[in-house]
Amino acid sequence: MMTLSQEQCQTSAQMEDDEFVNDMAKRIKTRYPAVNIPDDIFKPRLREALSYANTLPITQLNARRDFLMLEAFYPGYYRKPEIEKWLKTPNGDSPDQRLEDFKHVLMNRERRGL
Repeated sequence: MMTLSQEQCQTSAQMEDDEFVNDMAKRIKTRYPAVNIPDDIFKPRLREALSYANTLPITQLNARRDFLMLEAFYPGYYRKPEIEKWLKTPNGDSPDQRLEDFKHVLMNRERRGL
């Protein structure tokens, strides 16, 4: 059995995150042509958001996608104190579920024009 060093594991995880960010940037820009931010600005922003999501930890693939999708339309949303508190305060739900709840709150507010 092959054993990887901690550095090798971190490198592997970073490569996976980079691939995930590249894929999401492409998906977002394909699905939403109005997102015409240059890649040299957009991808680092998505990478930073994913790094933050990893600290929560957001683990489900769909939740990770949602986190980056929200970043595409609401830059830096997760850094706002009230949102950061929502995402980080344990309330019996996982970070993935708290993100899902937050997404639905945003969708309802958008629908109502708030």
